[in-house]
Amino acid sequence: MTQAPSPGVAETRAANLVRLYEASSVAVLGASDNRSKVGSRPIALLNKYGFAGRVYPINAKRDDIAGLRCYPDLASLPEVPDVVVFCVPARDVPAAVADCAARGVAAAVIYTSGFGEMGEAGRAVEEELRRIGHETGMILCGPNCQGTANFHNGLVLNFTSALMGERVPAGSIGLVTQSGLVGGLIVTECLNRGLGIGYLSSTGNEAGMTLSDAIGHMARDPRIRVVAGYVEQVRDMAAFRLSVEEARRNGKPVILLKVGRSPDAARAAASHTGSLAGAAELYDAAFAAMGVVVVESLEELIDLTMVFATVRHRPRGSGVGVLTNSGGLGVFSADEVFRQNLTMASFSEETVARISAQLLDFGAAGNPVDISTQAYTDVDAVAAHIEHICADPAVDIVSVTFGLQFLNAEPLAEHLIRIAGQTDKPLLVSWISSDAKAAQRMQEAGVGTFSDPARALRAARRLADFAALSGAPVSVTDGEALRPGPTLVRALAENHGEIGEATMLAALAEIGLPVPAMRRAAGPADAAAAFDAMGCAAVVLKIDSPDIAHKSEVGGVRLDIRSAGDAEAATVAMLDAVRALRPEARIDGVILAEMVQGGTEAFIGVKRDPVLGPFVAVGLGGIFVEILKDVVLRPAPVSVAEAEAMIGQLKALPILKGARGRPPLDVRALAKAVATVSRLAAACPALAELDLNPVLVRAEGQGVVVLDALASVAPAPPP
Repeated sequence: MTQAPSPGVAETRAANLVRLYEASSVAVLGASDNRSKVGSRPIALLNKYGFAGRVYPINAKRDDIAGLRCYPDLASLPEVPDVVVFCVPARDVPAAVADCAARGVAAAVIYTSGFGEMGEAGRAVEEELRRIGHETGMILCGPNCQGTANFHNGLVLNFTSALMGERVPAGSIGLVTQSGLVGGLIVTECLNRGLGIGYLSSTGNEAGMTLSDAIGHMARDPRIRVVAGYVEQVRDMAAFRLSVEEARRNGKPVILLKVGRSPDAARAAASHTGSLAGAAELYDAAFAAMGVVVVESLEELIDLTMVFATVRHRPRGSGVGVLTNSGGLGVFSADEVFRQNLTMASFSEETVARISAQLLDFGAAGNPVDISTQAYTDVDAVAAHIEHICADPAVDIVSVTFGLQFLNAEPLAEHLIRIAGQTDKPLLVSWISSDAKAAQRMQEAGVGTFSDPARALRAARRLADFAALSGAPVSVTDGEALRPGPTLVRALAENHGEIGEATMLAALAEIGLPVPAMRRAAGPADAAAAFDAMGCAAVVLKIDSPDIAHKSEVGGVRLDIRSAGDAEAATVAMLDAVRALRPEARIDGVILAEMVQGGTEAFIGVKRDPVLGPFVAVGLGGIFVEILKDVVLRPAPVSVAEAEAMIGQLKALPILKGARGRPPLDVRALAKAVATVSRLAAACPALAELDLNPVLVRAEGQGVVVLDALASVAPAPPP
C-alpha cells in the first residue's frame, strides 16, 4: 500500500482529479491522423463529442492533424495543458511524465502498455511513474488503460471502439473499469438499452489514479445516480471504503462485477493488469460490510445499472404486486418473489374490488393479477389495474409482465411510461418475445424493461436491499481503541512465525477474554506438580507446540485427567506419540488447563490481507469449522451489534439459540468476544492470523471461555 501523500500534495491531487474530468485544454502526445493508430482516436472523439476546449496535437513529423496545428513538443505549446494524453512507446513515457509534472500539467492519460503487466522490469518503470504522481500530486490515469471520458462536456479521452459508432448520450451512469474492453462492452449494452452515461474511466495498472479515485469523483457529481464497474483488485481498501461511503451518503449505489475469484482467474488478472486478485471471501465480506452491490455477470451488471439509473424511487419494503397476461407467468413470478426472499403483497379489499370491476370474467384480481387477453382489447383497463396496484399500501414494488404482446403494444408502452413517471414506487416491466419497438420506446423513456421476470425480480431484491441500507449509520466500534497487553506485545516483537497456545491465551486474558486456569509443564514430573498446584478436579492435557495447529490429530489432547499420577503418565505417552508423528515440530512441553464443560464449541478467527486489512470471523467451532465452513467474515473492527448480526447469519444459529429443547446459549457474550478480538486485530498490524478454537459458549448468562488459541506473526516489512 502506497504511503499517503502529504497534506499539500493531497490537496493538489484532489484539485487535479477534478481537472482531469473538467479540463479546458488537452495535448495529445504522439497524435496521428492514421485511423489504424491509437493516436488518432483522442482528436477524432473530442471533435465528435463537441469538446469546447483547446486541443494541441504533438507530433514533430507533422504540421497539422485534423485541421489543428501540430507542435513538436510540450515546451512549444502556447500554454500548459490541463491534461496530456500519451500515445507514445513505453520507453518514452517516464521522461515525458516527469517533464509534464515539472511544467505543472494536472493530469496524464497513459494509453501505453508495457509496464507492470510485463514483469519485473516493467514494474520498476511503473513504480517510477507512481513516485512522480505521489510527490507532485499529478494525476496519472494508467498506464495500460483506455482512458477517461466525461460525456457531459465532451471531454472524451477514452479510445474504446464502442465510442466510434453511435454517439453516447450524456446521462446519470458513472462507469469505472480495470479492463478497457469490458468497459467498451458495458457502454455498448447501455447504448442498446437507451441509457445515457456520465463518465467512463478505464484505470489500467493504476500507477496514479485508482478505482477509488474514480468512484469518489462520480459519487460527488450530482448528475450521477449510480456507479458501476468491473474490478480485478482494490489496491487501497481504506481509500475505497471512503469513496463507497461517500456514494452511499449521496444515495448512489456502487455496483461491481468482481473477478479473479478462482486461482486461474487470479493468474490471468496478474498478467492482464499487473495486479494480484485477493481472496474472494475477503472481498465478499468487505463489500457486504460497505454496502457494495456485487454481481456475478455482465448481464446482471447492466440490469442493475439500468434499474438504479432509471427508477426514481426506492421501495419502502419488500412487498411485490404482480400483474401478468398469463396465469403461468403469474405463478412463475410468484415463485421468483419467494426465491428472492421478497413478499407477495396482500391486496386490500378495495384494490381487489377496483381491479375486478374492469377485469375480464376469466381473469384473476388477486395477487398475482392475471389479465389474460385484456391487453389486446382494452389497454386503458390494463393501465387502470396497474394504477390500482401502485396505490395499494401493501405494495412496495410493482412487477408487470407481458408475453407475446404485439397488438396494442405501443399504446400499452405509453401507459407504462406514464405510470412509471407518476408512481412513487418502482415499476419494473418484463417484455417477453413482444413488440421490439415498444420495448425500445420504454427503455428510452427510462422505464426498467427486462426480457425475463426473474431478472426483474432479482433487480427488485437489490433495490429493496439498497433502500434498507440507505441512511444506516457508518459502522463504528464500541469504546476506545484496544491496547494489547504486555504478553502479546512481547510475543509479537520476539516471534517471527507462530505464537503458541499458552502465550496466546495469556494475552487474551489480559484484554478481558475469559480463559481457563492453566499451567505449562516442561515434562512429566512438572506436569504432576502443576496438577497439584492447580487444585482442579479435572484438567485437559495438551501438547505445547507452536507448530501443531490440530493437536487432536496427533494425539496431542487428553481429557479428564484427575490426578497428579495420571498427569505424569499421560505426559509421557503424549510426548512419545507426538514426537513420533511430528518429529520436526518444536515441542515446548505440555499445557494443563482446567477442564470446562457444558456448552457448544464456537470459533473466532482473524485473517489479515496485505491490501484489504484485517478481518474477523465467527462460526461453529471444533472440527466443524473446516468441515462445514459455516463462517461469517467482516472487516475488523466490528461493534457488538455487528458481531451479533454476523452470528445471526450462521446456518448453525438454531443450535446457539437452543434447538430441539436445548437451552439457549450466551450469544451476546459470544458477540462481545468477537468484537473484542476484532478490535485486537485492528490494533495489532503484526498479527497476521489468529484462531480461537474452540470457544465454549455456555448457557445464557454464563458467558464464554476461550479454550485454545494460536496466532501467526506477519513478516516484518522490507526496510
